[in-house]
Amino acid sequence: MRLKLFMFIVLTACAGVSDIACDSGSGPGGDPGYFAFFTGGEFIQSDGTYSFSHEISPFLIARYEATYSLWRTVHVWATDTARGSGIYVFANQGREGHDGTEGAAPTAAQNEPVTTVSWRDAVVWCNAYSEMDGFVPVYYSDAGFTAVIRDSGDSNAAACDAAFADWDADGYRLPTEGEWQYAAGYIDGGEWTPWNCISGDSAPQYSSDTAVDYAWFDENSQETTHDTGRKSANAAGIYDMSGNVSEWCWDWYGAYPTDSADYRGPGSGSNRAARGGHWGIGGASARVGSRGMAYPYFTGGTMGFRIARNPR
Repeated sequence: MRLKLFMFIVLTACAGVSDIACDSGSGPGGDPGYFAFFTGGEFIQSDGTYSFSHEISPFLIARYEATYSLWRTVHVWATDTARGSGIYVFANQGREGHDGTEGAAPTAAQNEPVTTVSWRDAVVWCNAYSEMDGFVPVYYSDAGFTAVIRDSGDSNAAACDAAFADWDADGYRLPTEGEWQYAAGYIDGGEWTPWNCISGDSAPQYSSDTAVDYAWFDENSQETTHDTGRKSANAAGIYDMSGNVSEWCWDWYGAYPTDSADYRGPGSGSNRAARGGHWGIGGASARVGSRGMAYPYFTGGTMGFRIARNPR
C-alpha cells in the first residue's frame, strides 16, 4: 500500500496541495515540482545478465538533468572570492550541452544539460549547491563529517575519490545506481519497466517504435544535446532518464551484490557508475538496465548528471 501511494503524492503534493513533498522536494527557485519523491521499497535491479533484490529507502530525484543554467548559477556563487576560506574550486567549468564554451555566460542553450564535468566536479558542485540553499552538505574528506569537500582539482583528487558520504544529510547529492534504476524503471510500485526498455517505454528497445518518444540517442538526436524535458516523461514524471547525456551516479562500478538494502557500490574501484546512455550512442546503452562507467576525472560532451537528496 505504501508504494501504491507514490503517484498521488507526486501529482498532488508537488502541485502544492500538500506540504509534505513540497517541503522535501523544492528545487531551483523554490519549484515544488522539481523533484519526484519515492517512498521506497523493494525491486529487482537487473542489467539483463545479473540481478538482485534491492530494498531502497525513501529518496527524491530531480525530474530533469542538471542544466547549464543551474550549474552556472551555483558555480558563480561558489567561486566568488568573497567566500574566503569557504570558496570552491572546480577542475572544470562546465559547458552548455555538448558544444558550448566552457565557463561562458549562459545563452539560448542554457537549458541543455551541463557537460564536460567530471564525477569529482559533480560531487563538489552538489556540496556548493547544498550550502547555497542552506542545507547540510553530503560529501566530506573525513569520517566525522567535519571537512566539506570544496575542491575538485587534481591536487585534491585523492580526497574526492575517497569521499565520505553523510547519508543522513539533507543536502544535494548524486543518486546511487540503485536509486537511479528505481526511478528509471518505476511504473506503479508493483510493475516495473523491464531492463531492456527505454525509461518510459513499454516495448523492448531493440523492437520499439516508440523509444524515440522518450529519449535522445543516435537515431534521433541529430548529433547534439537538447533542452532537458523535451521528450515524454516516464511513469514517475521524470525526463531524459534515457538518452541526452549519460549521468554520473555515486557508486564505484562493480559486480552486483546478492540481495541488499540501500546498496551504494563497492568500497573502492577505478571507475564510477554512469547511467542512461547519451545523444551520440545507440539506444541499447540507454536502456533502463544498461550500465556505464568512467574514470572519476573523465569529462566530455556526453556526460552530465542529475541530483538527488533525502526527504526532510
